[in-house]
Amino acid sequence: ISNASHLSQEIILNAMKDPEYEQQKREKYEILMERAKEIKKVLSDPKYSGAWEAYPFNSGYFMCLKLKTVEAEALRVHLLDKYGVGLISIGKSDLRVAFSCIEKQDIRELFDTIYQGVKDLEGK
Repeated sequence: ISNASHLSQEIILNAMKDPEYEQQKREKYEILMERAKEIKKVLSDPKYSGAWEAYPFNSGYFMCLKLKTVEAEALRVHLLDKYGVGLISIGKSDLRVAFSCIEKQDIRELFDTIYQGVKDLEGK
């Protein structure tokens, strides 16, 4: 164990020794898996096909959209300014969405808002 991160490593080690750790880890994994499944279900809606395509993803924390008609940074700024939605732009066409922080029941609304942001920018 290195000195620079000894405290954080000790905290994690102690947490992993907790008898409830495996159950908690499994529960969190299931939450992320359910969110990933919901996103895939929502993204299967053909209305989005002209705006973006989703890069392959699983039950991690993030997923990315490859935008087809607008630039990622312009959309990111527009979504933040107009709708209060914070996403990460990567290059000209990629938009990263963190589904680790959005509740399952809010996923459709999020992607509808992103879609509306695309439509807003296309109309300019």
